[in-house]
Amino acid sequence: MKAINLNELFNTRIFRIPDYQRGYAWEEKQLSELWDDLDEIGVNNGELRKHYTGTIYLEETQPNDIEKWLTDVKFYNVVDGQQRLTTISILLYELLKATEIGYAEKNKKKLLETFISESNMSGESKVYKFSYSLIDKNYNFLLHSIFEDSKVVLNHDYQNLYTKNLTEAKKYFSVKISQLNDKEKDILFKKITTALQFDIRIIEKDLDVQAVFETMNNRGKLLSTLEKLKNRLIYLTVKLSSPDESKKVLRKKINEAWGKIYTCLAQNPDTILDEDIFLSAHLSLYRKPKEAVFSEKVAEEKVFQMFCNKSEKFDKDESGEKEPLVSYNKIEDYIIKLSEAAPIWYKIHNSQSLILKKILLLNSGKEIKVFLLALLLKSEEENLKQVFINLEKILFRNGTLGFFDERRTAKWGWEIYSDEVNLDGINQMITGLIQKPISTPDLISQMNNLFTYVNGNKGFHRWGILKYFLFEYEEILKKRSKETDDKINIDNYEDTSIEHIIPQDFKENWSEVVYNFANGIEDEKKYLAYKILINTLGNLTILKGPKNSSLGKKGWDEKKNRFSTGSYNEIVISKYTNWTKKEIMERGIDMLSFLENKIDGLKFTEEEKNKVLFYEDYVIKKFTEL
Repeated sequence: MKAINLNELFNTRIFRIPDYQRGYAWEEKQLSELWDDLDEIGVNNGELRKHYTGTIYLEETQPNDIEKWLTDVKFYNVVDGQQRLTTISILLYELLKATEIGYAEKNKKKLLETFISESNMSGESKVYKFSYSLIDKNYNFLLHSIFEDSKVVLNHDYQNLYTKNLTEAKKYFSVKISQLNDKEKDILFKKITTALQFDIRIIEKDLDVQAVFETMNNRGKLLSTLEKLKNRLIYLTVKLSSPDESKKVLRKKINEAWGKIYTCLAQNPDTILDEDIFLSAHLSLYRKPKEAVFSEKVAEEKVFQMFCNKSEKFDKDESGEKEPLVSYNKIEDYIIKLSEAAPIWYKIHNSQSLILKKILLLNSGKEIKVFLLALLLKSEEENLKQVFINLEKILFRNGTLGFFDERRTAKWGWEIYSDEVNLDGINQMITGLIQKPISTPDLISQMNNLFTYVNGNKGFHRWGILKYFLFEYEEILKKRSKETDDKINIDNYEDTSIEHIIPQDFKENWSEVVYNFANGIEDEKKYLAYKILINTLGNLTILKGPKNSSLGKKGWDEKKNRFSTGSYNEIVISKYTNWTKKEIMERGIDMLSFLENKIDGLKFTEEEKNKVLFYEDYVIKKFTEL
């Protein structure tokens, strides 16, 4: 088939992006590549040199009732090429909007009708030449915010990663076009509409659509397993012995399921959730994995074994049972349950629940998320409060003692999802772990290892849950001060850093305090004494924002002044007149008392607290001497 230009492409065609496709994904890199391609189009024998832009795969579809007044055109679903067509449509709109003279301006109304939208005689109905399907969540945003149609009502929940990308593309081209003079705009318009060349392929059969789609990529970007699976399922639907009307119903369900999944995974405009991580997490519940969870690679292999023409040749799981044959019910059951998991997966990653945020700060691995997914699929969140509270307790305890393999939580997830255990059974297992007796000598050994670990013997500064512990301690200090307002909270977690009050590089302003502490200790032992003094629990706090870097090596008076307006951790520290071994020990002992309250069954003697905090007997002596 002969390649055609954009004028010919839009002449008798209306383009729609099906709702089951992912949204607009191009970012500045791809936008600048297109702009550079256009910039490099030169003149050959008085004519613009043609630039091949790629193949557009189309599947003929029918107009909606409100679009049937437009005749002499055909409507097509864009099977591949949506990113290019979306980008070019935005670019053309911005260019026509900015054009005031020249070839384009003389024909502006006609050109807007050719490339953007056409209205009926009354002007009350408008058909856009390129848009999403009517049921797509981003349909109204494209028309209202990109093509600036004020008569279209903007959805209240329009924000997601795709609408963000659309907005950024509009801004990008608006800025680029504003830097052109009128002649350059005129040339750019001719380049877009006459020099860009497209190869059009019309796909007539569903089977052909899927075969094509599975081999396509977007500027070298490989299709995700989730995308390929959708098309595999539609391909298998065509092969079913079911009546044609049943096949159409199932295909519609597949498309609706994937539309829901794509919308949920991209719902946060700042962070799109990885499609294949989601698929592998759900599969870890749907089929029992050999390991705690399926990796993305193993999940891809497994799901295509489940859905192939010879699925019965593959094991369902380690039980030896074989995969069921592909059937209408098998496909339907899987797609419904996969799509049901998508909004829960989004909720896990974007929850406003304090306890869920805490759980994921303690452990954000796939195993924990799979467990949370199973819990939230099986029960309402208000029924899970005690489970979540207990889960936070064992994760905190494990971060301190390392007493169980947290991958076990994924196994719990599979068990509750498969109805092998109920919610009460899960809670009993967690409670049993919380009540497991604690070996204080083992805990002391764990803490002492923080000072001796070869690859970074940084004391409590290398304690994996130190920042979390300090945030929890912050809550206790707030209650003691009888305040209700937060100075910092969990939402500030990533913007908060850990500060050594006596800095690691102490020689500039703290040498007197440190050297006085080590006075009388043998020279060969002084280095360890310094390290323990600086890296023990009482000398560490949390600071919000850039304060850490600005305070670093400052002396006590300046730190004390700045701490007085900080977190509750800082405020309590600032109330001390001096900051020496005495204050460090007092704060450290109080923090260990809080740790005892945090971990059920933990109780230190005074001697054990000293051993936890200060490690070596000769250092303990320096802290405890009168």
